[in-house]
Amino acid sequence: MTIECVDTSVAGAICDRDSSGVPGLVLVGVSGAGKTAVGHAIASLTGMHLVETDDLVECQSGKSVAQLIIGGTGDVEQVRAECALRALGSAGAIVTVGASQIENEAVARQLQRLNDQGVTIVELYADVSEVARREGLNKPRSVGLGAPRAMLRLMIANLHEKYSEIANVLVDTRGKTVDEVSRTVIEQCKIALIP
Repeated sequence: MTIECVDTSVAGAICDRDSSGVPGLVLVGVSGAGKTAVGHAIASLTGMHLVETDDLVECQSGKSVAQLIIGGTGDVEQVRAECALRALGSAGAIVTVGASQIENEAVARQLQRLNDQGVTIVELYADVSEVARREGLNKPRSVGLGAPRAMLRLMIANLHEKYSEIANVLVDTRGKTVDEVSRTVIEQCKIALIP
């Protein structure tokens, strides 16, 4: 199967890759854990191709994931799942999987199959404080918004539990630079660097 896209100008989108293989590395983690930045850094250090599921969503739909969610497009989760499954078939590539895509049964099953086949699946871990800092959520907010940090803590705990079922490597990103995290992933996963 081939991934096709009319607009190939989408930054980082890999819309014309064969999707019938097995990825070389899969990165999972909550929003703000650093999947995109770390994926790009590892790609530049190793020469591996980077495929981001959210880029494929934009490629397929012409809208970003945020635009699809805000616009209330009813099939956004189906589109995201289809794109994740396609990305997870990118032979030899680094694949970043959107934070909540682990909650889709088909995506979770495919991640488990890849784990069973020996594909390295890395959870990039970030706690509430780190995510709040990186995503700008540590600013004063209206009381009417409730307790966003408590909701974020619950979401992170829920996703971390699901990631731990399919990830075979855990890298703590708290207080670390993209370069430090990237090199830790490369070292722990024994990925060859470009000479």
